Amino acid sequence: MTEWRDVLMGAGLMGGFAWILWRMFVHYDAKNEDRINRLDTKNEQAHAAITENIKAVDERAERRAAGLEAAIKAADERAERRAAGLEAAVKALQGALDAITRDLAFLAGRQTERDQRSGADGAE
Repeated sequence: MTEWRDVLMGAGLMGGFAWILWRMFVHYDAKNEDRINRLDTKNEQAHAAITENIKAVDERAERRAAGLEAAIKAADERAERRAAGLEAAVKALQGALDAITRDLAFLAGRQTERDQRSGADGAE
């Protein structure tokens, strides 16, 4: 009887030990599941935040690109207006130079006439 009692006691002790080990694994498994779920939630939140940041950066970049395009367009328009103004100024200066050239040619012709007259008067 002692032998059976020792066997049963050993079996009971082993069963108790197995139950404790089982509970320990179940406890730590549940604890790890909770931890994994919390980390998954945290990861999803971080991913959502990163996605929002990327969208915000893209929107800012698009706004900046639009602003730069508008600035470039405005600069091109100003350059075209300045070029048109400079072209008009060059034409005006060319007209003034043409007038000066005509006046100088006229004055040179008059001076030549005077010189010829005074040479003719002096020869007589």
